[in-house]
Amino acid sequence: MITQVDIFTLKNKPVSRADREQGEQLNGRESEEYSIFFKVVAEVEGKEYIGLGEARPSSISSETLSRATRYGKKLARGLAGKSLPILAGEQGYAHQVHGVVQQVVSEIFGYTEEGNTQQRPSPSVCFAAECALLDIIAKHHGVSVAQLVSGNSERAVVRNVFNDRLKNTEKLLADIADGKAVEGWLRRGRRIGADKASALVNSLLFALKDKQHSLEGIILNAGQRWQLEEWKRFCDEISLSGLTEKMGVEVVVEDPFAEISDAFYREAFAYAKGKRIRIMLAKPVWGVASVRTLAPYMANVDLKITPQKAGGFHEVLETERVAKELGFDGGVFLGNLQNTSNFTTLTILALAKSLSNCRYFPATFKREKKVRLVHPRAERNGTQLVAPEGSGWATNVCRSALKRRLMFHRAYGVEGRRPEREARKSLLRSVFDDRFLSRESVESQRFKYSDETLAKALQGAN
Repeated sequence: MITQVDIFTLKNKPVSRADREQGEQLNGRESEEYSIFFKVVAEVEGKEYIGLGEARPSSISSETLSRATRYGKKLARGLAGKSLPILAGEQGYAHQVHGVVQQVVSEIFGYTEEGNTQQRPSPSVCFAAECALLDIIAKHHGVSVAQLVSGNSERAVVRNVFNDRLKNTEKLLADIADGKAVEGWLRRGRRIGADKASALVNSLLFALKDKQHSLEGIILNAGQRWQLEEWKRFCDEISLSGLTEKMGVEVVVEDPFAEISDAFYREAFAYAKGKRIRIMLAKPVWGVASVRTLAPYMANVDLKITPQKAGGFHEVLETERVAKELGFDGGVFLGNLQNTSNFTTLTILALAKSLSNCRYFPATFKREKKVRLVHPRAERNGTQLVAPEGSGWATNVCRSALKRRLMFHRAYGVEGRRPEREARKSLLRSVFDDRFLSRESVESQRFKYSDETLAKALQGAN
């Protein structure tokens, strides 16, 4: 049973005096600078567990920070006292946890299970609540969340962990000329026109033509601004060189046409047939309901799904399943928000391992210096992204974050809201004390340097 739910807001940047004076009057215009954390305490078979989840309200999910906070408080109050599924049912833990959260949502707002997730007040808050409950169940079973959801058989993930390498094309071309390796997927996040897009792709492929590389594909954001003739001209320019086929590189164009341009899409699919050029649908996609409305396209497209927009861990997995039933055979690209946090990266990694065909997802390796939001975080080992070892998410909120970035905090028990002072002390006792991490890092680097110097001296003496 869930005995307590804490909801607190941390700013991703240092908190100024003006921020602290706002109190609960949180600025919705800068929502992406904040994270709303759920810390859920539950007793399972006589043992207490703590689960963690993070909501990132933004314009992508049509949320403001103040509205997401109000919704989060109601959801936290409703979750207190609910029971958690301990035994896996036929539909898995993700579906069962989704049912617990949606039961509370329906009690508060009257939405049904069949209701559109995008109509609910805050999809990112529902996502955070599901993540926290999955964390508790995974810790109870002693496995990671990815293992829990995928049935102890994590799928292989084909993805690139380096995001937005095409921000500075000239620098990238210079790096290639200097022999720097290019691997995975390259993505242009800023909107680009068709003519510039074809020139960009051809220049990169020509630069890599006679060099060693492991480039899998290039993603371009068209921003729903292209016309059909521009699409045809783009396909002709790319196909003319023949480099995409020769080098085995795919070109994926994100949202080339407006959502209402059904005739454009149908003709574009026919024109790109047989070429290594694909269309990815992003803006029209949020979850199961949106995929069903796009059923005629499923056999010809890739999908970009943003978990915080979809409204739940289960919703993302269900979207892929329903898309396959409709003939989908492309790749799933997991989208993310600006200022991606380290905790969100862990959830994206778990989802990527749980999907059947995840081809790409963004990640962050922010150096948070003295003030961290969570620790430990995902680390990069070559081209691989490695989650922290341990059960659940295997991470915790840091003490420095609560001390220096806390903007708002509420705690709810079975009997209602807990006293603020008592709840704050309890929260501080449960987090990770990171006061000495920076000192340990500096000392480890110093010892490493000393050991290397000693090794070189001994090698010279021998």
